[in-house]
Amino acid sequence: MKTSHKIAGLTVMVLALACYVMGGGTGSAAKMNRSTPNVTHIGQGEFTNEVGLSQQPVVVDFYATWCGPCRVLSPMLEKLAPGYTNRIKFVKVNVDESPDIAQKYQIEGMPTLLFFNKGEVTDRILGLPDEMVLMTKLDSFAAGK
Repeated sequence: MKTSHKIAGLTVMVLALACYVMGGGTGSAAKMNRSTPNVTHIGQGEFTNEVGLSQQPVVVDFYATWCGPCRVLSPMLEKLAPGYTNRIKFVKVNVDESPDIAQKYQIEGMPTLLFFNKGEVTDRILGLPDEMVLMTKLDSFAAGK
C-alpha cells in the first residue's frame, strides 16, 4: 500500500473518531436535517436539479448528524451564507440519508464541503475549516477564481 493511501486512511479514521468523540456541538440532529432560508437540505432526488444543473456556483455540505465538527460547521454556514446571496447557493446532504451521493463524490470524512461550478467539482474542504479560511475560500469562489 502506498504511503499516501495509508496517510489518507489514517486521516479518515482520525476524523471519524473526532466526530464520534465530539458528539455534542451546537446543532441538534433534527435541526441539522431541516432546510433554512440560507441552506437547503437536499437528498438523492434533488441533487441533480439543485447542484448538477445549477447556473449558480454551489457549496455542498456533506454531514452526519452524529458528527461533532459537522454540528459546528452547520451554524457557521448559516451565518456566512447570507453574505453570498445570489452569488453562491448553499445546500447540505446528510450522508446517512444519501449514501449514494456520498459514494459518488468519494466523501471519506465529515464534514466535507464540495464546491461545484456548472455541475463540476472545482474544490473541496475536508474537516472543519477556520471561519476566516472558509470566508476567504467563499470570496474567491464567488468571484469565479
